[in-house]
Amino acid sequence: MRTHEPMKPRQPAVTEALLARSTAMRRLLEAGPELFQAGRFWADIGGQNEALLSRHGVENFKRTLAQNYFNWAVEGPNDPQMQSLLREWADDPSALPLEAELLGDPAVLSINDTSYLLSPSAARGYTLFVGLLWWHATKRAAPGDGDKLAEAAVGNPIPINVQGRAVSQDLANSLREFTRMRPVLEGERPILAEIGAGYGRLGYVASQLKPLRYWIFDIPPALAVAEWHLAEALPDRKIFRWRPFARWDEVADEVMAADIAIFTIDQLRHVPAGIVDCFAAISALHEMRPEQIAAYMNMMSAASKAIYTKNWTVWRNEHDAFDFRSTNLPAPAGWSTVLEAVDEVIPAFTEKLFVAPRA
Repeated sequence: MRTHEPMKPRQPAVTEALLARSTAMRRLLEAGPELFQAGRFWADIGGQNEALLSRHGVENFKRTLAQNYFNWAVEGPNDPQMQSLLREWADDPSALPLEAELLGDPAVLSINDTSYLLSPSAARGYTLFVGLLWWHATKRAAPGDGDKLAEAAVGNPIPINVQGRAVSQDLANSLREFTRMRPVLEGERPILAEIGAGYGRLGYVASQLKPLRYWIFDIPPALAVAEWHLAEALPDRKIFRWRPFARWDEVADEVMAADIAIFTIDQLRHVPAGIVDCFAAISALHEMRPEQIAAYMNMMSAASKAIYTKNWTVWRNEHDAFDFRSTNLPAPAGWSTVLEAVDEVIPAFTEKLFVAPRA
């Protein structure tokens, strides 16, 4: 195993520009309706994420704040995700997971200055986990989808290869989620939108698997990181970069001509009815206040034809004193629930897919 320093050299001007953009986004949200302001949970996590960016640079964000966006430091067989994958592997043996190769130091940092994947045994366990997850995801995806993907070097990801292809748990999970949504992304250049998109991992994958438009609605610093990451990782895509606007018609032509569009969460209220083919909310709704969950579900259903969610089945938000339960997340009025299932790999999460009635 080759080793290297886990953090790449910083380019301070790049990070400073990104943090300035994040501040502009945050100030706009803070000056607006309380509904669109981060709850206590994300106010705390967002502040720590900005500190990680400032200290280690956006060049290393996949080793730092990305660990707080649906990422898991699975180090061995006692982890529930590893157990799910090992059971499946036992029933359907394949050599592919064993071909996962770690090509450098896997160490990562998270909030509260916590480090993971520090020991050789943890590194081996994590490498096998990523190999199993990639095998699981590609087995369920449309034929050839896995061959079109590779983890982008942007952000300094943990260097794991499978059969010469750079992979990651984010790449695998995004492929899994896109596979669930693919049936409702019909027609020419459908619109896939997402709230709480982290650094845009789903859009990075979806944009390479189907001609579509991808829109993000989120809060900083995640939104600023996603804007930077997608521009760096997909340089051939046309991006509508975030800016304040009061009416949709001010930006409609630019947005519809773009491949990717970046919005603060308050701009969701301006989206025209029925324009989005599918909205995704992955590990996002349970981190909101109850009134935000209800409001965002209403806005997503007004704007779209389908909604895919994946959230903790049961989760306690201590910051906002709220108990979330996926069973309390119903289909919008008149819609059908076409999927409601425990996630195949992450047993503490529930997936749902809601579909609007056809005209």
